[in-house]
Amino acid sequence: LMRIIAGLIDKSGEGIQYSGNVLVEGKPAQAGSVGVVFQSFALFDELSPKGNMEIAHASGGQQSQSVSIEGLLEELRIPVRVPTSRLSGGQRQRLAIARTLAYNPAAILYDEPTSGLDPATGSQVAQLIQKTHQQHRKTSVIVTHDYHSLLSIADRVFMLDPQTKKLRLIPESQWSQIPQQLESLAQVNRNRDEVNEPLTLGEQLRSQAENFFSNTTKVMIAGGCGLAGLLPFWKNPTWGMRFFLHYCRLVFGVTAWWYLMAAGLISGFVTTYFTFQFLPFASYSEPLLIEDLLTALGFALYRIVVPVLACILVAARCGAAVTADVGGRKFGNQLDALQTFGMPPRFYLLSPILWAFLIGTPLLSMVAFVVARSTSLVTFTLSDPNRGPDFWHLYFHRGLIEIDQFFYNGFGWLIAKLLVCGLGTGVIAYYRGIAPKYSTADVSRAVTSTILWSTLFVLIVHFLFVLFEYRDAVPQAG
Repeated sequence: LMRIIAGLIDKSGEGIQYSGNVLVEGKPAQAGSVGVVFQSFALFDELSPKGNMEIAHASGGQQSQSVSIEGLLEELRIPVRVPTSRLSGGQRQRLAIARTLAYNPAAILYDEPTSGLDPATGSQVAQLIQKTHQQHRKTSVIVTHDYHSLLSIADRVFMLDPQTKKLRLIPESQWSQIPQQLESLAQVNRNRDEVNEPLTLGEQLRSQAENFFSNTTKVMIAGGCGLAGLLPFWKNPTWGMRFFLHYCRLVFGVTAWWYLMAAGLISGFVTTYFTFQFLPFASYSEPLLIEDLLTALGFALYRIVVPVLACILVAARCGAAVTADVGGRKFGNQLDALQTFGMPPRFYLLSPILWAFLIGTPLLSMVAFVVARSTSLVTFTLSDPNRGPDFWHLYFHRGLIEIDQFFYNGFGWLIAKLLVCGLGTGVIAYYRGIAPKYSTADVSRAVTSTILWSTLFVLIVHFLFVLFEYRDAVPQAG
């Protein structure tokens, strides 16, 4: 119900249907119409307390210009030098309220604001909500089970009746009877749960099959719609770029470079060393074949070995990192928080993710190939010093370099499949991340699913390219 009021659910979205309209200041509610203080606080731990305020303040546009970030931080006694992740429960609660006020919405929705707090702290939060309501003149709607702490500040009380599926206004004269009414409603729910029988094995298998095909269809649709995500419709370009840089660090940051460099080193050494070390009848065949072997080796590393290995590693390592990041935001309600600030995740997260993969996949593949090529040179020179590096350069690049050509042969095919792999991995990572998350186990399963689907996708892409790419590409013997 709160998500509907906040405009976070369409009338037919997420399996929920409702009729009627929610009006905020006479206009239909939509994402960004009201502010929400989430039960999990939905703070951005990678940002400082002031940074959390700034993202809301900047997203509020003209309506938030009259609000002072420094004034709110001081008013709600929020320490600015302590990292957000190290704030206490009460401090995080106050920061969540301050961030919502920085956005300056017409109304504020509080989702279980005293959940997990001791009675004394719960009473303090109740007084803070009342003080905020009176000073800032915001309509305040509180959803809570903790009526002990919050009943004293209420103007009106509604109870959600599970039998009639309606909100029922409780007259003030009956507020003292709320515990009894809640107990009777709880008993109805317990009786209903006892009637429900466990699913049979056939029903469980059918449910899993439906989920599999449903998720597969969603991934295919997401892949078709993913191209639209390349257009960054950022209401606030500053924060759009900040998210872009964040995902660039995740996809092709320093650790990713070392990761792919290690892969290039191993592939360059293994292909070169074992090709010549275990050549049958080496004393007879090597003088005849060594030039063609080096040419084939250069072709294979550039067009096959390194691209396939790099794409698999990017899909597994970077796809998992992005899914974990987005999944954590989903589980922590940060995606909902972005929507309440008028910052749709499909623009502020999907677009940066796709561009990070489109840039990072070819870049990391190039890094891996450069290291593989250098390793191959060193390995060959050490194992065959009589021929030396000039001999290696001449024949390793024979099938790759042509006169008056800046790029290696096949660069167009190579960059095409790298971009397709990068784009597909980004789409899979994002949509697996934003799938519903109800526990940390769901985040872990999403990461595992991303590794599985993205690596499978990469292998299929390379297989399909094989059908057309190498028809006339294999270098001929000179």
